[in-house]
Amino acid sequence: MKKLIVVTSYPEEGMIHGKKTVGVASYAKNTLIALSKAGKDKPKITVLAEKLPGQKDKYQEDNVQVIRCWQRNTWSAYWQIGRKIKKLKAKKVMIEFEMAMFGSPFKNVFFPLFLIWLKLINKKSIVVIHQVVLDFSQLSGHLGAKKDNLKTKALSLTGKIFFKSILITANQIVVFEQFLKNRLAKLGNVNKIKVIPHGVEKIDIRTTKKEARNKLDIPQSKYVLSIFGYLAWYKGSDWLVKAVSQHLERSKNDNLYLILAGGPNPNHVGKDFYDKYIQNIEKTAKKHSKNIKIAGFIPENEINLYYQAADLMVFPYRTGMSSSGPLALAFTNHKPFLVSKPLAPLLKTEDIKSALGQFDISTMEITFTLSNNDFIGKITQLQNKPELTDKLTQAGRLITEKRSWQNIGQAYLNLLS
Repeated sequence: MKKLIVVTSYPEEGMIHGKKTVGVASYAKNTLIALSKAGKDKPKITVLAEKLPGQKDKYQEDNVQVIRCWQRNTWSAYWQIGRKIKKLKAKKVMIEFEMAMFGSPFKNVFFPLFLIWLKLINKKSIVVIHQVVLDFSQLSGHLGAKKDNLKTKALSLTGKIFFKSILITANQIVVFEQFLKNRLAKLGNVNKIKVIPHGVEKIDIRTTKKEARNKLDIPQSKYVLSIFGYLAWYKGSDWLVKAVSQHLERSKNDNLYLILAGGPNPNHVGKDFYDKYIQNIEKTAKKHSKNIKIAGFIPENEINLYYQAADLMVFPYRTGMSSSGPLALAFTNHKPFLVSKPLAPLLKTEDIKSALGQFDISTMEITFTLSNNDFIGKITQLQNKPELTDKLTQAGRLITEKRSWQNIGQAYLNLLS
């Protein structure tokens, strides 16, 4: 394979993480940097990305040519992309896909037709699906709807038709976790679906926990919990703030300290239900401002600083619809973690399952139900069992090795060859 076109959201030049792009952007860039360095048969890569204010329309970066040619939230985005694809002599087109990448989810109605068009012009499509949602009742609060109303039922039916159509029209599907493959496999040809785990960045950790807390003005004596990423209902951001708040109110021990390392999602700000959701989080956090901190959007150069300041990363998701970039960063920073039961299927992906087994860590020890008692109980258990914390740290190191971007780049090269 000599040439590859990649359609994706893509960060600003010189950056990996940024607030001007959607979640797939940082993953796509890390993937392509790794792919561009993988083996002798590495492809010549051209990225077709969204236009961003202040960014050049065309430039070369990390052995990747970036062409910013399409506009989010416009019906003409597919036409703008298609026009460029026809001019580029590449047989394979890889598409990083999440529901909001092209803007409003309604813009996705043309996506299966776009895949059919690629077939008609003799292009092979590889779709990297970042989210798989078939039951929208599990996302009711994220949509500002009631759990089993007409809206969620209609979306569930539409979602199944949509993902089935992608399975039919794409040549290859990539997902990050085994449970996502199992979910998609109910709709079509399982042989089309390949699991390539979410890559993990390697970093040189030089900042100590004490130094990180001094820089961020976080008390040294506290047991610090942290959640990362945009505040969202499906991630359980509000549930976590409320759970910690109630614990602080009924307990004489105020040792817990919570950092919400993220702010409102700019794609949802302005929607009445979402603005109210954020206001409720802020109101609850304000009552316990000595123990709960909403940090807002974290600049790229401070991400690892916030991870190093934490004792424990928590993932109180109400539903699992994707892999977790923040969990990947927890592995990178060698941080112990707890996940909610709805996200627990993620732990069954082979490399994570193997690492946990190697250190004799049961999933029961690191998962919690969305009830205050179980959650606080699991935190207390970790505080009282430093050996479990150590084992989680070691397992994270092992997963980091297995999921290094070098290995992920090679996996993509094998897939594309």
